[in-house]
Amino acid sequence: MEMDVRALNALIPVFDFVGIVAFALSGVFEGIKRRIDPVGVFIVAFSTAFGGGMLRDILIDRRPFYWIDHEAYVVATFIICMAAPFIYKFFQKTKHAHDWYIFADGIGLGIFCISGTSLSLAAGVPWLSSVIIGCITGVFGGLMRDCFLNQMPAVVADRQPYAVVGFIGCWFYIMLLELKVPVDAALWAGFIFITALRMACVSFKWKISYFLKEDQEKTAQDK
Repeated sequence: MEMDVRALNALIPVFDFVGIVAFALSGVFEGIKRRIDPVGVFIVAFSTAFGGGMLRDILIDRRPFYWIDHEAYVVATFIICMAAPFIYKFFQKTKHAHDWYIFADGIGLGIFCISGTSLSLAAGVPWLSSVIIGCITGVFGGLMRDCFLNQMPAVVADRQPYAVVGFIGCWFYIMLLELKVPVDAALWAGFIFITALRMACVSFKWKISYFLKEDQEKTAQDK
């Protein structure tokens, strides 16, 4: 697969900025909801926004780390954290704060899964490994957020398709590239596909279930 590296390099910074803002907001929502202090809110927002990208850069040996090379993104995260109380109050007034959190998290998932896959492919990583790195990029920030907040990571606990959505979406993106769809169009299509599929999973309450029927009944009783 030949990647249009010039087009990729032009789009990824814009693409990642949207994802970083979305993931930072999701971190802010969760941090304030748990009533942690301002430093804690920044740590949670920063780890959510940049955690997956840092692990991606380690895996594909990319230096300097993305957040070091794009200091403006760190400044944007800091500004979001400073405005966190006002942002949270604004969304609370809509009575749909949790929905906005889920939506922001879905946007971050879509963007980082696709950008992680793109950068891995451009670095010469094989398809399957690129997809796995893309999924790691998309889910690792949220996993760090949940660990910092001392709660079971949603990616392994809520049984709603999350990493699976990213995995499917990354393959969809590769398929578009194989069909000679321009990189910019493939990036946006892959991102929209993952975000829309994630929101559909939440809206229709789709679950991943692999337990036997009696195990499901026992789990329901335990709850």
